Amino acid sequence: MKKICTLLISIFILSACGEDTKSSDWWLNHPKEATEKYKECKKSGEDSVNCQNVKKVAGIIGRTYGPMLEILKAESTEYDKQHGLNR
Repeated sequence: MKKICTLLISIFILSACGEDTKSSDWWLNHPKEATEKYKECKKSGEDSVNCQNVKKVAGIIGRTYGPMLEILKAESTEYDKQHGLNR
């Protein structure tokens, strides 16, 4: 029983050490950080709340922030190639 309690406490402590969850609005107001997080999420395949939030607003950020737009264009081009589309 003591081992189980120790394990549960350890898991709780480790989970509390994760990154802070940021809202979609926060990401919209921090396009540089959003772009970096977007790349990180795509590379790792992570689906945390932060990744979900940054993916939701990526298109909006891309309208005014060039680096995000370039990433989205590259992804669109790759998608088109994979699916035989000529747009």
